[in-house]
Amino acid sequence: MSDPVATMDPPVGANGTSHPHGTGHHDRDMLDRVQQLRLDNQLGGAKSARTGSTWLPWILCGVLALTWASVAIRSYRNPTAVAVPSTNTAIPQSTGESPSAPPSPTAPVAAGTVQLEVKGYLVPAQQIAVSPIEVGGLITELNVIEGKLFPKGAVLAKIDDTSYRTAAAEAEATYAAAKMRLAELLPSSVREIELDQVEGELEEAKASMKRAEDILKRLRSIRTTAAEQELVQAETDFRATSARVDRLKATLEILKEGPRPEKIKAAEAEVRAAQARVDQANWRLGNCIIKAPITGTVLTKKAELGNLVNPLAFAATSGSVCDIADLADLEVDLEIPERDIRKLAVGQPCRLRADAYPDKLYNGILDRIMPIANRAKSVVNVRVKVRLPTGEVPGTYLKPEMGVVVSFLPMPGLSDKATEDTNP
Repeated sequence: MSDPVATMDPPVGANGTSHPHGTGHHDRDMLDRVQQLRLDNQLGGAKSARTGSTWLPWILCGVLALTWASVAIRSYRNPTAVAVPSTNTAIPQSTGESPSAPPSPTAPVAAGTVQLEVKGYLVPAQQIAVSPIEVGGLITELNVIEGKLFPKGAVLAKIDDTSYRTAAAEAEATYAAAKMRLAELLPSSVREIELDQVEGELEEAKASMKRAEDILKRLRSIRTTAAEQELVQAETDFRATSARVDRLKATLEILKEGPRPEKIKAAEAEVRAAQARVDQANWRLGNCIIKAPITGTVLTKKAELGNLVNPLAFAATSGSVCDIADLADLEVDLEIPERDIRKLAVGQPCRLRADAYPDKLYNGILDRIMPIANRAKSVVNVRVKVRLPTGEVPGTYLKPEMGVVVSFLPMPGLSDKATEDTNP
């Protein structure tokens, strides 16, 4: 588009003729002024338009920031008012009634009735690594199968017991010898023939002493020089026979009364020690048969037939045969943020839904809250006890380490307290 000022015709005189020479300088001045005014107006308009468009995005960002801040503060102060869609639909219940009497699973859960919803993982309440106790050796029999249910006391495996049977037999022999030594010291162990023998020796000694005494009296009555030597010999014989009589009398008394009590007590202690060694040897021999400590299902198999197992030498051999757990007693391990722990209490009813079976809903109850928090994660671990429905075989659907979503339902008295805490 051409500029109207730039294409302006030169002035025309009264007779219709132009005056290019007389008015040329004046026309150029007017043209320059018009162009200058037009350029200034364009620059001012652009500047004003640019200034207005620069502030508009900042104003919109500020409004949006204030709106989201208001929503976040309101949600933080009253989190229970937010409904959880996954728990508001009616799903058939597959568990029995909970002692805390939660709402019927066939009825829909009203919006806003879920205190908290957290995901955790199933763990057995009791999981045991089965291994021989203080014994080791070659596995000669193995009955372990993953997923098989064993009753308590069932034989899982056997190990070679040759050395343990030998040790038990040796302990039995030592015990028998100790009992015999004790029996020799008891008063009842003295036989009649032994008493008769000592009494006979005592009578013989008394007779010898009487004869020595008579000889001594006769020689003392003679008192001759020739008999002096015989007198000395007679006195020596008399003292010897008297000492023998005294010794036999003491021996007879010991046989009748028995040995000293201290000696008997020492022998009795030896017998008890030998009996303890027998019990220990038999206990180790019995441990060569590995039995199920509880009624449970084998989770993992850790040994094969012919392997060496020894729980006291972990660096060289395997220490356990298998892991076993009672799948009828499952729990959910959850990590609750510290700011949400006030919403929970022991005994609070729960609803559980496994990720693998979202159409199955189970009842549960908050069993315990751990007494210590995790400072690194700012969480507190809790355990929820799972209640399996009547007739469901343990391990059919719920298995250890499965992911589970737990919805904590309101508990009388707890909801009011949480409301008071959030609205002081």
